[in-house]
Amino acid sequence: MSDIHVEVIHSERIDVGDGVRIPTAWEVVATNQPDVAGTIRLHVVFDEQLRRAAATSVSLERPGEGDEVTAAALRDIRVQYLVAVSSMRLITVAREGGEPEQLGHYLAALKTRTDRSYEETMREAVTIYRLASTANLAPLKLVSEHLGVSVSTATRMMARAREAGLAEDLITRDTYNRMRAEREQTGPYQVPGSPSGPSIGR
Repeated sequence: MSDIHVEVIHSERIDVGDGVRIPTAWEVVATNQPDVAGTIRLHVVFDEQLRRAAATSVSLERPGEGDEVTAAALRDIRVQYLVAVSSMRLITVAREGGEPEQLGHYLAALKTRTDRSYEETMREAVTIYRLASTANLAPLKLVSEHLGVSVSTATRMMARAREAGLAEDLITRDTYNRMRAEREQTGPYQVPGSPSGPSIGR
């Protein structure tokens, strides 16, 4: 069975925006990983330039005498997976005026709410997008999954959020242009959480 242990080595947490916080650095020790015999060790930091978690070093310890570390084994280490899994365990989210809560609790609470206003839905989408980007996950997929919308709708929502000034630091101009082009191709859509409107089109 896969075993991943995470140890925070710096207690300082960085506020990356929208209540999302993550430690500055941590260690990951993984054993029993698919196709990898031995113990994997990663040093992970929140990289200020990349604005996301990133591995700074990776090592593999052989499982025992008579074994060796090979190039094939090193290629099979799922570095980005381990970075993402460990990040998701460490991220906390603080809602406006609230205390920081573990990411799992935050995401579980999202699925129980069905009465969000348009503004609340937009802000939740931005928060989910930010935490996914921080953990080096696919952000639009996470927005889609946890707000119960299609990836296309999530894409248009985030384009709208950038237009509203809520996600300019998250979404580059090139990415925004692609989102906008998709929105124009697919036409208007009804904003989740706002049964009577508004409808956002071109």
